[in-house]
Amino acid sequence: MNFKRVAIIGGAGRMGRWFSKFFVKEGFEVIISGRMKSKLVQLKRELPSINVAEDNVEAVKCADLIVISVPPLDFKAVVEQIGPHLKAGQVVIDLTSIKEVPVQLMHKYIRNCVTLGAHPMFGPSATDYHQNFILTPTSEEEQKLAEDIKRWLEIKGFKVRMMSPIEHDKLMGTILGLSHFIGLVALDTWIDIGLEELRKIGGTSFNLLFTLADNVVHSDPNLYAEIQMGLVSTEDAELKFKMNVKKWLGILRKKDRQRFIEEMVRLRKAFDGHSLR
Repeated sequence: MNFKRVAIIGGAGRMGRWFSKFFVKEGFEVIISGRMKSKLVQLKRELPSINVAEDNVEAVKCADLIVISVPPLDFKAVVEQIGPHLKAGQVVIDLTSIKEVPVQLMHKYIRNCVTLGAHPMFGPSATDYHQNFILTPTSEEEQKLAEDIKRWLEIKGFKVRMMSPIEHDKLMGTILGLSHFIGLVALDTWIDIGLEELRKIGGTSFNLLFTLADNVVHSDPNLYAEIQMGLVSTEDAELKFKMNVKKWLGILRKKDRQRFIEEMVRLRKAFDGHSLR
């Protein structure tokens, strides 16, 4: 990529910090901005080479690449603010977990340069680059940019997929929304039963689900509420889940051992080729 200076709006947030460190490690000049000045100063202490901008407008003025790493609820205000200050030759990439609306907002408020929707499919605890990364170009110009970024990311070790914002959001309803939902409902159920005692004797299966619940409940509630309520596909996936819960409860209530075994074998066959075993 022909970028030298990267501005990260929301640079002191959890994902903003990850990408600040990533771009510094890759040899870029990094400037960060955000609302929490104390966190920006703290990150500056950790990464002395980065620069801290007074505000978002100052951050983007001399940057080749602008990365927006803010919660979905703050996204519109950010693109409205920086849009008039951007110029031809600059590139703007957003990292939100939802893509259709942010991409539309970038197209509306950022007219002078190329924009691209992106979604890193990993959290701030990731320690390597062997992660899934999604790009959502919507025009020939964005497609060309996405292909360049894809090649660069794949050299670093990322696994990159390209799809439309609509397709992305449809899949995220299950990949993120349903997974978060299961973690929250499982934890709520354990608390009702007695989480402390369960933790004392929990085995492999319990601990796997506990890890999911732990990750979900310690994430940003505002972001997760947006994923649950901002994506129609999330509700669709959870309604399908509810129907399947009802089906399996019916099998258990009837103590239909043969049906249980048949359903489990059916799932195993459908799962062939996808298992982690």
